Amino acid sequence: MVRAPEPELIEKMRTTPLAGLASSLGIDIDAWLPIASSPLPVTMRLTPRRHDIDWTREQLIAMGGKRIEWLSTIEAWQMPFPKGDIPDDAKAMLMILHETGRITRQEAVSMLPPVVLEPAKDSLVMDTCAAPGSKATQLAEAIPDGLVLANEPSSGRLNMLATNRGRLGLANMLIMQHDGRHIGRMPEPGIEGIVVDAPCTGTATTRKNRDLWWGWSPKDGRSMFQLQTDIAYRAAQLLVPGGLMVYSTCSIDPTENEAAVCEILRRCPWLELVNIDANRLFPGLVVHHGIDNWEILDEAANPIEWTGEIPRLPGLKEEMLNPLIRGEEAPPLSYTIRVHPHDNNTGGFYVALFRHIPEATPEGIAKSMILKRKLMREPVELPRQNPNRHTINPADSELVKTICDKWGIDASAFSWWHRGKRTNIAAPMTLNRLYHPTVQNNKGDFWPGDAFHPLRIVHVGQPSFTDNKGFWRPRGEAMELLRPHITKNLVDVDETTLIDMLKGNVPLVEDFPVEIETGSSILRCGEHLAPVWVAARVSFMVSEKERDVLRLKLGVEVGGEEE
Repeated sequence: MVRAPEPELIEKMRTTPLAGLASSLGIDIDAWLPIASSPLPVTMRLTPRRHDIDWTREQLIAMGGKRIEWLSTIEAWQMPFPKGDIPDDAKAMLMILHETGRITRQEAVSMLPPVVLEPAKDSLVMDTCAAPGSKATQLAEAIPDGLVLANEPSSGRLNMLATNRGRLGLANMLIMQHDGRHIGRMPEPGIEGIVVDAPCTGTATTRKNRDLWWGWSPKDGRSMFQLQTDIAYRAAQLLVPGGLMVYSTCSIDPTENEAAVCEILRRCPWLELVNIDANRLFPGLVVHHGIDNWEILDEAANPIEWTGEIPRLPGLKEEMLNPLIRGEEAPPLSYTIRVHPHDNNTGGFYVALFRHIPEATPEGIAKSMILKRKLMREPVELPRQNPNRHTINPADSELVKTICDKWGIDASAFSWWHRGKRTNIAAPMTLNRLYHPTVQNNKGDFWPGDAFHPLRIVHVGQPSFTDNKGFWRPRGEAMELLRPHITKNLVDVDETTLIDMLKGNVPLVEDFPVEIETGSSILRCGEHLAPVWVAARVSFMVSEKERDVLRLKLGVEVGGEEE
């Protein structure tokens, strides 16, 4: 049920510049306004390959959830209530499922870019503007044998990205911190797939940001144009020949969409647009083709007749005009897609897909890696970055052996990384694609291998083990990742023991029903795994929300007994 605002408020919205923008695009204002001003439905992505995915589906169905059929290549769900009006019991359940990594709350149209990219399962891909991490984690889930470089310039938002990576237990994500316009150099040949979900004015997000109705004007979109195209230009320089790049925004403004695409193609002649096959990728989703005839709007969003001279409007530049006005042949902008809220009861989105034309770069490497001129001397080894307390290094072989012997893990399944009291596990290709190789600068000199520099990698893989008084214990958030790999130190207990502990009992070792070693162990009861710490007592080492999942599965009241 879509709950639109009062008619009087809708009539006020009809007079805003934002409504004028929509009208200039040929959008049916009477159909668009009630939906574009109403709350979004609650939607989410189901985490694939979880051992209890069927149980999670049962919880969503019990709350009235339904599969989003047009997202046929991933599993997404929509609930029968809007954001801001979630029943208390459903709110509590959704929080449990989200915080334990079984679902990711995400707007349905936000899932489009990773689906359009269609990365190969063993590829290296990048999200240039990754926080808070919904698309980056979606990419990581799509390529279990590949690797995602999730970039975020803001330290505050970077922490959100790391939290979401950890919540989902993803070993195939590296988090780096660069201005998207100046992402550091990396080893050859470059990156196979890139998502540029560009910063934008959010004019298609009115369903969750009502202030946009009163605060937006056309100059806002023009102010984003340079940043958007600069980020996309840098990304395009890192793309291997034959690689794909998605450019997307949550805006309806052509200045941020089609005009940006034209500028990207102008600056990157090695790129071409790829026709997005929406019928195949999103069967049943109503989409619109990109346009090539957008109008010039004044600050009230009234169309201005073209006189042959660029109007004096704040921030307006020639490259923001449609190609037809400029007397140029337009690229095939109909290959791009627009999604409007009223057609599918969603938010709005714009997506374009580019391909690095292989013939344009016979060198077979990304454009940024081609020397500007032939080096007429021996290349010079550049200095290594000085290590500091944040430097991430491969774990030494003895540490890895200690952990793997304790827990029965095949060390070759991962690459192993160490910082402080934490050991992370990451995709094996982290070493071969990014850490071991040398990296050239644009003059032909090189940084030696066995370092990420000049990439600013701040998080590698999933924190999986913590040094606790000399014992390397598994971290609770990594249990789903470790589940198929741990073969030792599993202590079998019956349901009665597990239920008793879930009710708050912390048993003494001498009272525990089975023999258990001091230090770290994992209780196993059927499919259920629960890390514990064993000293004088046996104590859970899992989050309260994960304990709630166990309570729900075993029929123990959630939120009843104090621990």
